[in-house]
Amino acid sequence: MAEETGVRVVVERLVAVTSSPQVRHSKGHVAQYFEVVFACYPTEAGQSPRVGDDESYRVAWRPLGALPPMTKRMRGLIALVGKNEPAWFAPAP
Repeated sequence: MAEETGVRVVVERLVAVTSSPQVRHSKGHVAQYFEVVFACYPTEAGQSPRVGDDESYRVAWRPLGALPPMTKRMRGLIALVGKNEPAWFAPAP
C-alpha cells in the first residue's frame, strides 16, 4: 500500500486468495495475476493517498456506496472485505 498509494496500513486479516482472469494489456501482452486480498486500515488517520507510479492514474478515498465503475468480480472481492468470514480461496479459472 505504501508503495502504490503512500498510505501506511495495518493488515487486519486475509480475505481471499485467487487468480485473475487473463487480461490483454495495451501493448498486446497477456497476463494473469495471483491475487491476495487483505482487510487493512490506515496506521494514522488523515493520510492522503497519492499515485505512486505510472501504473496508476488516480488514487482516492471513497465511501463504499460511491465507488467508481468496476467489474462485478471486483465488487465481489471488495464485498468480501466487509464480511467477517474465513479467507476465501478460489481455484484458477
